[in-house]
Amino acid sequence: MTPRHLTVAAFLAGALAGCSAAPAPASSAVPAPAGAAQPGVEQLHASELRPGDCLAPMPQSFVVTLMSCSEPHAAEYATTYVVPDQPWPGEEALGALAREGCAPRMRYVPERRSGLTVAALVPEEADWPRHRTAYCLAVRADGGQLVGRVIL
Repeated sequence: MTPRHLTVAAFLAGALAGCSAAPAPASSAVPAPAGAAQPGVEQLHASELRPGDCLAPMPQSFVVTLMSCSEPHAAEYATTYVVPDQPWPGEEALGALAREGCAPRMRYVPERRSGLTVAALVPEEADWPRHRTAYCLAVRADGGQLVGRVIL
């Protein structure tokens, strides 16, 4: 894995609505959570993700934990989607808008497509409408772990 580091503020997960997209000052370091010093695992801001990057656990902020796709992981990053400029739609509606915008942009490994669904990391209301980028993730529809790459 090539090291990629950028500092940040907060993010979101689950139905994945309620993140903060504002990055922290470049001089700040992202602290690693206790016990996260595993080989091949690094933390970075979601804006630094590349298609096919694997994440575990499911992010709770825009600071994500990148890991090897050969190990069980919660999600795989695919692309971004910029939600159209509009008044704040609410967390639930924003999550739905992001997933709807992400879905046609997902490029799955054809034989891995079955059983997958879309999740999205989205900005918080306080950052709206300045930050409207959703980070599109492939996840298992049953909530289980992925093993291996699912995104082209």
